Amino acid sequence: MSFSVEHFKQQFPLFAQPENRELVYLDNAATTQKPASVIEAIRNFYLHTNANTHRSSHRLARRATEMVEQVRRDVAGFLGAASPREVIFTRGATEGLNLLANSLCSQLRPGDEIVLSTAEHHANLVPWQMMAASRDLRLRFVPDIAGVPQFDRIDEVLSARTRIVSVTAGSNALGFRTDLDLLRNALSGRDLFWVLDGSQLAAHDPIDVQAMGCDFFVCSAHKFYGPTGIGLVFGREDLLAALPPWQGGGEMIASVDLLASEYAGLPHKFEAGTSSLASIAGLGACIDFLGRQDRAAMARHERALVQELHQRLHAIPELTLLSTAENNLGIATLIHPRCAAIDLAHWLDGRDIAVRVGHHCAQPLLQAAGHVATLRASVAAYNTRQDIDRFVAAVEEFVAQLDADEGTSSPPVAEHGASADAWTPDDLADLDLQRLRDTATWQDRYRILMGWAKAISRKEEIRTPANLVRGCESSAWLVHRCDRGVHRFAIDSDSRIVKGLGALLLTQLGDRPADGSARQRVLAMFDELGLAQQLSESRSNGFRALLERALELMGE
Repeated sequence: MSFSVEHFKQQFPLFAQPENRELVYLDNAATTQKPASVIEAIRNFYLHTNANTHRSSHRLARRATEMVEQVRRDVAGFLGAASPREVIFTRGATEGLNLLANSLCSQLRPGDEIVLSTAEHHANLVPWQMMAASRDLRLRFVPDIAGVPQFDRIDEVLSARTRIVSVTAGSNALGFRTDLDLLRNALSGRDLFWVLDGSQLAAHDPIDVQAMGCDFFVCSAHKFYGPTGIGLVFGREDLLAALPPWQGGGEMIASVDLLASEYAGLPHKFEAGTSSLASIAGLGACIDFLGRQDRAAMARHERALVQELHQRLHAIPELTLLSTAENNLGIATLIHPRCAAIDLAHWLDGRDIAVRVGHHCAQPLLQAAGHVATLRASVAAYNTRQDIDRFVAAVEEFVAQLDADEGTSSPPVAEHGASADAWTPDDLADLDLQRLRDTATWQDRYRILMGWAKAISRKEEIRTPANLVRGCESSAWLVHRCDRGVHRFAIDSDSRIVKGLGALLLTQLGDRPADGSARQRVLAMFDELGLAQQLSESRSNGFRALLERALELMGE
């Protein structure tokens, strides 16, 4: 077998759509695109087979049930499980980890310990926090350096009370692989359950749970070219058989009376209700698709992209790479000292380059590393060297724009007194809205808005938790008062583009009486200027949150 990136990419219809032909998609750690065979399998299920499973005995129900159990057998092979009875279908890795947290912790005693790491996705942290709080359990963490777990020191946190070790097989924020051989040796022979979150690993490496030696393994199909809405939990059969179910309802029972129920056998006692059957059909097509690929050649291609990406980003002055190319799952994570990550992300979005910015659902890791948000570019096998060229060129162009901006006046620092209420609105009278209207491209509008950021002074006195408008991509602070019926605002942010957009927002809201039309006025203005995407629901925890907070303060 061999691997051709051109042939591989042609199997993904999204890239052939007219609006996507210039797309550079580097957000694969969030979700991958889907090959035509997966899309067609979902469509075919609804066209030809749609019926509920394991219940009715009519022709469609038989076909649907046979499909589900065949895919379960295929998944067992994909994961290296000993039996299909060791495979549980869930809605995703998050639900799978919640299932394990609830079922495993139901058997623990107060004071028992769960070992996690600082690098965990929130899905492998929050469920254990919830169980620890409700059952009086103790959470312990693998020693780390700047948030990166030092798994060779895991013995320091293992004790006679350790009952569960649940860690990532690969970081979604920095891309490093966990040394699973080291972990297996450290945990071997101990009276505990070992859970692996393999969400990132499954997209890049063949999985063999028996060789890994873990007790449980969790992943999501949408991370490895499969559909959304379907996840996998592997568990050793003897362990699953001894665990109680998490959710109750139809399908997971053998018999029910008014006071008690008898549960079904494996794996169905963990699959209450109707599963996402079309997604299971798509998962089966995905496994077949991957089985026809040269996985080793795909991995070599991805490694070459990651090496080149890190090498070229390293050459850009001031840019700080938090990830390393060695032993990496396809991720480059970076920051720039003179801008917020969201500023660069908006610049890239204007060039149709899709990346992720924020804390990547791994806040403890970024906090330990000393950062609030980073920019993450993540590759898959359909990415090309041309994608890397365009991404790096756009980053270089952005840095050059920063250098050009440095030649103009710096943003003022507001004078402030002791009181957090002693703030003064910025003077926005010189902002030229007509110039923004006359600008034809997003890139030029972006430059203007970045320039407008200089009209927003830094206001230490309003940077308090009470004024913080939280966002995954960026944070902003907003204050408001009403003087004789006229609304006045002040904002601040570490992001230049949020400041520039905030300045535009305040031209529509500030120094005006309440008239009930503020929302419509803002939406119309942003639509007119081609900036409506900044208010989309996908950014509801970013700039849109700032708008919603301002309208709330105005009583609209």
